[in-house]
Amino acid sequence: MYYEEPYRKRNSRRQRRRRGPGGCLMALILRLLALILLLAILGVGLLYALPVSLFAVEPENADLSLATDLPATRANILLLGLDMARENSQRSDAVLIASLGYGELRLTSVLRDTLVNIPGHGAGKLNAAYAHGGPELVMRTLNENFGLNIMHYVAVDFTALVNLVDALGGVEVNVTEAEMGRINQNLDAARARFEAMGYSAPALTQCGEATHLNGVQALYYARIRKLDSDFMRAARQRALLEAMLRKLKGNLWNPALLWRLGQAILSAAKTNMSPIQLLSLGEKALLAGTPKTNRLPVDGSYTDDGASLTITDPRMNIDAFRAFAYE
Repeated sequence: MYYEEPYRKRNSRRQRRRRGPGGCLMALILRLLALILLLAILGVGLLYALPVSLFAVEPENADLSLATDLPATRANILLLGLDMARENSQRSDAVLIASLGYGELRLTSVLRDTLVNIPGHGAGKLNAAYAHGGPELVMRTLNENFGLNIMHYVAVDFTALVNLVDALGGVEVNVTEAEMGRINQNLDAARARFEAMGYSAPALTQCGEATHLNGVQALYYARIRKLDSDFMRAARQRALLEAMLRKLKGNLWNPALLWRLGQAILSAAKTNMSPIQLLSLGEKALLAGTPKTNRLPVDGSYTDDGASLTITDPRMNIDAFRAFAYE
């Protein structure tokens, strides 16, 4: 017993000498990494906890004709897909509204051939609003015609869509044989242009459930138009967006994929939202369940002459959107 304590002290000194400065440095690095991870988790939680009502601040120098009677429990975000073929008069080929709240994501397509009143330009198809005044005029047009309060947007052209899908490693979508034929027909016409830009544009050789599409194939899936109708085109666009969300949710553990996707978004997307808004609302979208989907105009509220849709009951569409997005 008399010799035990000196022995322990000598042994402890030997362990410290054995561990040396490298061991101390490694311990310090591990502690720093643990602290960074803890702060990251706290940051993610705080961003998710931010209520959507905090983002209901109308951008400066923008007259968006916001409806003031909508609840603050949802953030309605405009998502635009832009037609890259129209360099001087770019039109919005895809128009969707993402309605976000805690644990919920609802997607509403607004058919691009819908005749609306475009402020300052009179009656015209919805997809022309972007060419007249960019995303701000699209938001104002939707707000005035459908009683909405959209004040934020995310816009990407179709080259950006290819980059986003490729950053995810492709997506899985249900594709019919007729859709596969139309995709390949459009790919044949555009392959040389995309390959010249460095993209891979192989023909699609299979169809059915969970068909794998790369970026260019996904683009032409979303752009199928003459096969059936604009209604089905909008449904395919929603299906592609859902597939992208599923792929992202299944790869949140993959830092390389997240880095590629972040780079693609930062280099391609146009938005009037701050990074904090994008992160907070993006978390809410990722942590939501399977999104519910809808479209405007709703059945029974319009006439279709084959070239455009004329709304005959505006109030029906306003009520339908509110019931869908805020139920």
